[in-house]
Amino acid sequence: MGKPDTPDIDQIQESLSFPAEIQIKGYLGKGARSHVFEAMLGEDIVIVKTYREEVAQKYRQKYGVDIAEFEFGRNKSLHDLSEIKKYIARPYRVYPSSSEYTHCMIQEYISGRTLKDLIIELGHLPREVLDAGYQIVQQAEANGVHDLDISSKNVMIVEQGGELIPKLYDFNLMPQCQHAPNPFLWLAIKLGFRARSYRDYRNLKKWEKRGQDAR
Repeated sequence: MGKPDTPDIDQIQESLSFPAEIQIKGYLGKGARSHVFEAMLGEDIVIVKTYREEVAQKYRQKYGVDIAEFEFGRNKSLHDLSEIKKYIARPYRVYPSSSEYTHCMIQEYISGRTLKDLIIELGHLPREVLDAGYQIVQQAEANGVHDLDISSKNVMIVEQGGELIPKLYDFNLMPQCQHAPNPFLWLAIKLGFRARSYRDYRNLKKWEKRGQDAR
């Protein structure tokens, strides 16, 4: 993620409000729906994900949810699954828009490289990473969590004990099975013609293809 190069980021950082135990250390970058800051929560290094107001408003009006609570809930539901816990960034806290503090969620800081970059560097997709991807999707699917947003540029890879571990950290994509973009897709999902985790398995196939193309 890029470094700040506009005064807008300084203004955002100056406007942040948190309990005293949360200390902002710097700006990490931005995504489609949020700005991300590095921070300390006590002795833990964390990220603070603050949401763009226009996106937060869309989630309230279109989906009827607070985006911070929505993302935190999905994050926690996956982190609570013992079978895939190690693959999921730890959620720490959530401050909804009704909070006295900045609208955000606080999550484990993941230090690593994207899956896309790993494949480019190695020239292939390690089998252990692909196997972990299928384990994640299958466990999530079995527990009613779909559309994990696991493109190869949206999954971090960390090394732990000589093992390459994919880590998921982005959980704010609204699943199509909850809010389909059109009535035809909604009907296909409802009737079972399109699997609720269709996009997750499609992304895994894309992982495989990217790995093959890198050879």
